[in-house]
Amino acid sequence: MGQPGDTRVRGGEAVEMDRNKRILLGVDASLSPPAQHALRIASELLEQSSPDVRLVLLHVIAVPYNPLFSWGTSIGDIPRFSPATQQRLQAERVLWRARRALQQRGIASERIVWLQRVGTPADEIVKAAMELDVDRIVIGTRGNALAQKIRRVLVGSISHRVMRLAPCTVMLVVPPGEPRVRNLVAWYKEAVKRSLREHPGSLVVFTTCEVAQRFAPPKRTVGSKEMEAAASALEQLASDGHLCCHKVKGELCYLND
Repeated sequence: MGQPGDTRVRGGEAVEMDRNKRILLGVDASLSPPAQHALRIASELLEQSSPDVRLVLLHVIAVPYNPLFSWGTSIGDIPRFSPATQQRLQAERVLWRARRALQQRGIASERIVWLQRVGTPADEIVKAAMELDVDRIVIGTRGNALAQKIRRVLVGSISHRVMRLAPCTVMLVVPPGEPRVRNLVAWYKEAVKRSLREHPGSLVVFTTCEVAQRFAPPKRTVGSKEMEAAASALEQLASDGHLCCHKVKGELCYLND
């Protein structure tokens, strides 16, 4: 790998994939909230599909978009780009995290294939879909908030370009909007319950300080109000039977088991 269009398959056999249906899921370098939500949707699709359906996790190490590029351009005419070691490692890590998240949701490892490419993300997603003859592309998007509309006007949208060029069905996954923070206790309760749903079958331990900081509302500094709200949220979840409370070295800890 190292040139635009190069691929590397991990976690599955390419020959086996040729005999199976495929869903292609693009994941970004940070495994952003839209990508995480797309992972959840993809796992649900797999659960509802026959066992021979495979999910291709694709991460593209991005190169600057070349407006002069066209589908008729020879690969030899595209400027060469060699990813740095840090970019390669980051790509490996994000694919590993995505695969682990799917396995935690009960998806068998043999149904998951890793794929890395180098190039312009939207174009590489479309090329991979063509080469692998996938049945569906799943891709996370940030939605239609005003800031995102402005961003699309200025720099374009990966998801919109994929929709325009893709040879198959494209499923755009928009994460649910974050509610207004009117009730901090309710905010923290929902955040903790969401975390529990995302880690089924795993032992999860919460403390007041951790919950206050980890699940703080966006752009909000954690202070005494947040700490008090997090403590109340954990107490209510324990009273409702969602968590068990134990004291460890003088600190209250809340467990899901």
